[in-house]
Amino acid sequence: MRTPVFSFQHEVLTDAPFAHIRGRLEAAPVPGGFRSLTTLSHWGPLDAEPGRLRVGWGRTWFGATEEGLLTVTEAATGAHLRLEGRLRGWAGFVLLGRLRWKADGLLERFVEEL
Repeated sequence: MRTPVFSFQHEVLTDAPFAHIRGRLEAAPVPGGFRSLTTLSHWGPLDAEPGRLRVGWGRTWFGATEEGLLTVTEAATGAHLRLEGRLRGWAGFVLLGRLRWKADGLLERFVEEL
C-alpha cells in the first residue's frame, strides 16, 4: 500500500535586498535564530551559492516525516522567497493541519523581521 504524501508551497517577492537577507542568514547560528522561522524546527545548515541560498528542515514525528526547503534567490527588485514543505506518512492526515498552521504566513513574518 502506498504512503500518503501531502505538500505545500508559498512564494513571496520582496524588495528587501538579497545581500541583506544573505548577511542576516549567515550571521544567525541557525536559520531558527529568526523568531519567524522557529515555528519549523530542526533546521539544517545553510547552503549558499551565488545568487541563491537554501536551507532545509526535517524531522519524524508520530510516524510521519516532515521536511521542507526555504530558498532565497536574487531578483531584479530584491529577493524571491520560496517555502516548500512535505509531510509523508499515515499520521499526515492528522498532522497536516498543524503543519499548515505553522507555515501559513511564515514568509510574510520573515520579511517583517528582516
